[in-house]
Amino acid sequence: MSEPAPLRAVEPALESPPASYAGRTRYTQLEYEALLANASIGIAFTRDRRFFLCNSRFEEMLGWAPGELIGQPGEVVYPSRESYAALGQIAIPVLSAGRQLDVEWQFKRKDGSTFLCRVIAKAIDAHNPQQGGTVWIAEDITEQRRAEDELQRVLAEQQALLENVVVGIAFSRSRVIVRCNRRFEEMFGFGPGEAIGASWRGMYFTEEEFDRRSLTYQELDAGRTHARESWMRRQDGSGFWCRISGRAVEAGDPAKGYVWLLEDITQQHAAEERIERAAAEQELILDNATVGIAFVRNRIIQRCNRYLEEMVGAGPGELVGQSSAALFEAEAEWREAGRLAYESTAPGERHDSEWRFKRRDGSTFPCRTRGRRIDAGDAEQEWIWSFEDVTAEREADSRVQRALDALERMVAERTAELQDAQARAQHLADHDPLTGLPNRRLLEDRLGQALALGQRHRSQTAVMFVDLDRFKTINDSLGHAVGDALLREVAGRLVTQLRTGDTICRIGGDEFVVVLPEIKRSSDLAQVAQKVIEQLSQPVTIEERELVVTPSIGISVFPDDGRDAETLIRNADAAMYHAKELGRANYQFFTEQMNQAASRRLALESDLRRALGRGELRVHYQRIVEAGSGRVAAHEALVRWQHPERGLVLPAEFIHLAEETGLILRIGEWVLQEACRWGVFIGAERGLQVAVNLSPRQFNDPRLPELVARTLRETGLPPPLLELEITESTAMRETDATLGTLTRLKQLGVSIAIDDFGTGYSSLAYLKRFPVDKVKIDRAFVGEAPGDRDQSAIVTAIVALAHALGIRVIAEGVESEAQRAFLESCGCNFIQGYLAGRPVDADTAARDYV
Repeated sequence: MSEPAPLRAVEPALESPPASYAGRTRYTQLEYEALLANASIGIAFTRDRRFFLCNSRFEEMLGWAPGELIGQPGEVVYPSRESYAALGQIAIPVLSAGRQLDVEWQFKRKDGSTFLCRVIAKAIDAHNPQQGGTVWIAEDITEQRRAEDELQRVLAEQQALLENVVVGIAFSRSRVIVRCNRRFEEMFGFGPGEAIGASWRGMYFTEEEFDRRSLTYQELDAGRTHARESWMRRQDGSGFWCRISGRAVEAGDPAKGYVWLLEDITQQHAAEERIERAAAEQELILDNATVGIAFVRNRIIQRCNRYLEEMVGAGPGELVGQSSAALFEAEAEWREAGRLAYESTAPGERHDSEWRFKRRDGSTFPCRTRGRRIDAGDAEQEWIWSFEDVTAEREADSRVQRALDALERMVAERTAELQDAQARAQHLADHDPLTGLPNRRLLEDRLGQALALGQRHRSQTAVMFVDLDRFKTINDSLGHAVGDALLREVAGRLVTQLRTGDTICRIGGDEFVVVLPEIKRSSDLAQVAQKVIEQLSQPVTIEERELVVTPSIGISVFPDDGRDAETLIRNADAAMYHAKELGRANYQFFTEQMNQAASRRLALESDLRRALGRGELRVHYQRIVEAGSGRVAAHEALVRWQHPERGLVLPAEFIHLAEETGLILRIGEWVLQEACRWGVFIGAERGLQVAVNLSPRQFNDPRLPELVARTLRETGLPPPLLELEITESTAMRETDATLGTLTRLKQLGVSIAIDDFGTGYSSLAYLKRFPVDKVKIDRAFVGEAPGDRDQSAIVTAIVALAHALGIRVIAEGVESEAQRAFLESCGCNFIQGYLAGRPVDADTAARDYV
């Protein structure tokens, strides 16, 4: 059989079939070729299991050049011989029976890659399908199948989300529920699946209410969110208050439906009603009391009853906003009354007195006043006062006294009830009703406070995201009651494992978030996380069943992993999922770098403990020179760590660690001894001071003066040649204790300097009291001077202030001649920085003198 002619497009000029038989045959052939060439699906013909004709789409789909497949065996387009044989076993019986084959099968391109294809085939001659030939139609459905799989995955994730949120969620079309979560069904009293197909009509108590809600859809179709609170009906006929929020799936297209979020707020409504009832009862008491009553804050009348207004001849509302001085006959009496009441009355006590009040017409009358603070802890001093005109009633003191006492009790009871109702409402708004833990709203507030504190103290704050492994399995198999009991037990165990200042929140389902402020070391977080895992992994007995649940924990740390609450929670959540991927029942930091940092910190702490004994610490010295002459006046001792593997480690990498672990006391004592010995070595007769920094822990050690005295005695360094530096923040932390320590040190004859002066902690009054010889201007101010006018003004002011107090000034971080000249012009006494000399080891520094 000859090879078929090449496929080509139909010639445009051929518009109608010719009349002759040969012409019609030629026309049909052209139509056939045009169909094959322009088809969007692959078409091929096989005979004797070889390709003898195929269109360009079929060749393109399989990655073969035009004409290359012709004559090739059919096996070349299959991933394997077994695949080819398997399809043959399916196809041959179907084709031989004259039926159409329709299957999905993996095929192989020429480059070896595979793809999924839908194949439709039919034998040209059913009695002899191999020799008679078979036509094959193929369509690449790889992307279609991938899209279908992705759709199924997204739907599964969406369903998991619906089933684990604490609010009801429903999708509706034409005001009929088409999909909802279990919480929605429970809220309205439906069994599983019973809400599907239910009309919203049955969830309202009246037809009028249902019809009125039809206006809502105009708002939704315009693309806006609709929110309201409604009294809704359960299936058993009971009612509940519900907060409803809705939005169109696609604005302007009602056919796409609407999504609704619903929250049962019955308890919140009840709390608000109690508040309103208590407030109304209090108002009733005020309106019907037979004495004047006023609420006064900072001696300004905030509210009063009509009786008091009538007592002094004032119109309705005229007294509100006025000073209580308007009630008194004389201003001097008003001031004395304030002194006796507000300064002398202890919290919780009642103040009784009697003064002459004046009416609007100028007449006066004796008035008995009684008052007490509404809240003992209120810094703004809000008081409740009762006023009684005793002009004609002195004879009935006992009767009036009883009435007033009863009134005070009633007001106190109603006020307490109002405060209790407010507290309960606030608690419901901020806490998870199941576990009593803070909810997401309170989490954001607490985390925001912790981050602000961390920013202010330059400390770390950690967020720990805790998710219970296999909780859904337990909850689904044993029921929500068991699941709820398990969540309460987990919450209780979490509380016992954390510090008083930490915050534990339940944000939904089996997810908890822990906020740990003021974290010193990332290794501490690892210990806390391990403790939580061990504690939560202990068996729990619920309804005579022993259950074991483990947590997966993700950890993020401020500021390394984020500077806002949302980012930190998101990153901790991501780390938690990573923990689940690694096998559950473990914790993971957000980044591998943090895991490595925690390990490095532990290793650094271990090495630092051995550094002193191994002689790895060094003392370097940096010159301090006179600003004008450049003459060397002193040297500052600076500790360095010559690590055998890490090389030279600067103080910034290990001083804070030494401070936290207490090693700073041993290191500080060693540096003090080395510096004093070096000062003697270069020649005490030169009069060069040696400056030694004291860490906060060293300075607060009560043995410090004794240590300094002993070191001076043992090394022979004259006390005036030793200068002790403490930071400004250390000096201002406990001013009375600081003054005592500085006085004892000064009595030894040493010099005292305040380091990092100007960083924001100082009080000028205390600076004047302290026996300070020098202050060191922080490099942050010197670096921008003299180019920055504001910084220059600060430096000039510090120098002038210090000189006015008889204190000399050292400027740190001086690196240019322009800075030195500016400081000299300001009257600065000394400079220190790279311009004067870099820190060098002890031997190098001593060469100038020995």
